[in-house]
Amino acid sequence: MTQKPAEKKTPAAEESDGGTSSIVSDEETILRRVNDYLTTYRPSKPPPIADYEADMISLRDQIAVARLEDVPALVQQMERVAGIAARRAENVTEAVDPKSPYFGHVRLKEEGKPIRDVLIGKTTLVDAKAGVRIVDWRHAPVSQIYYKYEEGAEYEETLGERDVVGEVLVRRTVTIQNAELRRVTAPQGVFVRGAAGTWRTLSSQSTELAGGQGKAVRPSDMRGVLGIDTALSGEGGSQREDRHLPEIAALLDPRQFELISKPDSGLVVIQGGAGSGKTTIGVHRLAYLAYQNKQRFSHDKMLVVVGSPALRAYIGEMLPALGLDGLVIETYGEWAREQRKKHFPWLDAEYEESTPSVVTRLKTHPVLLRLLHKKAEDFIADPRTRKDSHGILYFWAELLTNLDQLLAAFRESPDPTFSETDLRRAWRWCSDRCPAVLDLDPGDRAERKAAADDEPRDADDVDHDRKIGVDNRGIEEDERARLDLEDDALLLRAYQKIKMELKKSVKQPLVYEHLFVDEAQDLSPIDLAVLMDCVKTMPQKGSTSEGEAILHRSATLAGDVAQRIHLDSGFGDWKAVLSDLGLATVEIEPLRIAYRSTAEALAGARHVLGPLADPEPPVANRHGAPVELHEFPSAGAAVAFLADALRPLFSREPNATVAILARHPEQADSYWQALKMADIPHLRRIRAFEFAFKPGVEVTDIKQVKGLEYDYVVLVDVNATTYSKDDESRHLLHIGATRAAHQLWLITTAEPSPLIPESLRG
Repeated sequence: MTQKPAEKKTPAAEESDGGTSSIVSDEETILRRVNDYLTTYRPSKPPPIADYEADMISLRDQIAVARLEDVPALVQQMERVAGIAARRAENVTEAVDPKSPYFGHVRLKEEGKPIRDVLIGKTTLVDAKAGVRIVDWRHAPVSQIYYKYEEGAEYEETLGERDVVGEVLVRRTVTIQNAELRRVTAPQGVFVRGAAGTWRTLSSQSTELAGGQGKAVRPSDMRGVLGIDTALSGEGGSQREDRHLPEIAALLDPRQFELISKPDSGLVVIQGGAGSGKTTIGVHRLAYLAYQNKQRFSHDKMLVVVGSPALRAYIGEMLPALGLDGLVIETYGEWAREQRKKHFPWLDAEYEESTPSVVTRLKTHPVLLRLLHKKAEDFIADPRTRKDSHGILYFWAELLTNLDQLLAAFRESPDPTFSETDLRRAWRWCSDRCPAVLDLDPGDRAERKAAADDEPRDADDVDHDRKIGVDNRGIEEDERARLDLEDDALLLRAYQKIKMELKKSVKQPLVYEHLFVDEAQDLSPIDLAVLMDCVKTMPQKGSTSEGEAILHRSATLAGDVAQRIHLDSGFGDWKAVLSDLGLATVEIEPLRIAYRSTAEALAGARHVLGPLADPEPPVANRHGAPVELHEFPSAGAAVAFLADALRPLFSREPNATVAILARHPEQADSYWQALKMADIPHLRRIRAFEFAFKPGVEVTDIKQVKGLEYDYVVLVDVNATTYSKDDESRHLLHIGATRAAHQLWLITTAEPSPLIPESLRG
């Protein structure tokens, strides 16, 4: 259509200065046209949709009992119904929301066609005669132009089956609330309507990512602090492209060095906030010990346990520079699974994928650890019990299924957060599944098979040599013959208490000279007890009043209770956990200086924690850009805003790293797909910890980035429905916020989360 002349300026626009008047007036004119059209527009009702799901279920049931010759026809009918349902679903579109009909606007000059305005929204509504063209940002081909091209750019695209060439005359993002224009973002500036109806221009800094890689102040290089080459950074302290700890290695302060150089026979427990150097201390202490005593602390005699595969890769890139090639780095789950299979090689069980939280809480609870220790003493003293791995499996099952003993243990050490009802629910789960796991014991199966062989067989009997499980069903058919992830630790701990030690080989115990556990707050006391018992004990000079040698283990445990992800892991606080491990006298070493994030980001992250925050706040060593909250009516508008901010960033800072973090993987998928459509450079979707540790934009969920750092962090969909005032939301939002080294943005697409500071929502 031909663009109409701009109408007379509104009073609000006249009060603007600079180029605000014409831009705001133009957008208000278009919005009036859309609002007028929507008052008379009546969307047609979608055709009635049959209950296809019921039809599919009915056909499925018919196939199950049908004669063989009837199955192909039924399958064909089932496929036809599925196809019809899919096509109907595609054709049903939601109506345009009159309160917020669109969020983007492009004015296109296409060869051979009149100038036209295309509006980008959440659904499609086109009436060329009325001058209304709203298209769905997710599906309409023309929306690619809005996301990929800037104002004034020429474009060449394939839209549907035709090639189009043209120019983007205007490209703007608008915020419409209650059918009223509230904000316009254009290359000329960001214009916001105030409460009194007047328009003002925002500072460009609030919509610009800047000051990160290559721009921010970096610490100077420090060399030879440990007597080894710790200079991981480039010349002048500038950050290397691979992002692996260069600037952090140069930040060793006297307190950190004191912890790194602790005596080799001793336990160091570090509580430090995000970016305080916990991982740095842990890996440098490994290097320090190896440098002081290469024979004792060789790479094959030390173990590093981390919280995720991402952190394993991150640390793995650091260690060679510290002279620690070949050091074993594993997540606890990987290590425990490997050891369980080694010590129970015949226990061929898959893992349950949907263990209830109440079961996890029971199996990681400190009370269960104490009960296990007590029962193990009785088990060892009983001459009738088998002390091999088969007997230990039965010990494990009896531990989890003896309700009277469980009730007595929890009454002796009551936990107000774990009620008797919770305990009974968890016990029922264990009682239902432990017998099925016991049926995996080949010795027990042999006994049952021998008994079955003595029974007369009917003519209809089939394969009596198959595995026989509970309820006289084949074990392959018994889905209850599964282990929960937490069972590995319970089985290993029982093995340690009954057999006294885990084995590296038949004749060699599994013993480490030094253990470093990072992100220890996500392990249970039972997990930590298993690991600590694998560390060699060393006598220290001095003795107790009874003249017994004081035994010490060389280990570093590092964590931050504010960054807990697994809230049902049994890890309450450091003092309680150390007491559960029999280490109540060990001092906790606090780290107060936070080197990663700015004072502004730390303040926002601390506010999110609320009552869970440490009473003593961290000390930030630098200031930076303020934390910004950007509110949008939809994800499409948010993506357009992000695309506009990300494109120029990499022109200014080619080595910048950006994390776009969602709470749920599905949300991350949505943002990644949209940013991919916007042609954002170096865009990566991280689904399973496959981080590149290189410049670019990584889109993922928060649980995957713990322990990592980015120049810029954007937390998306920080909405009330996504982050409410529960502990898990507080921890996750805190973790996401503290990944930012230089700048933190919060994006909302609905009612903002109540965890966001009021000062940002003003």
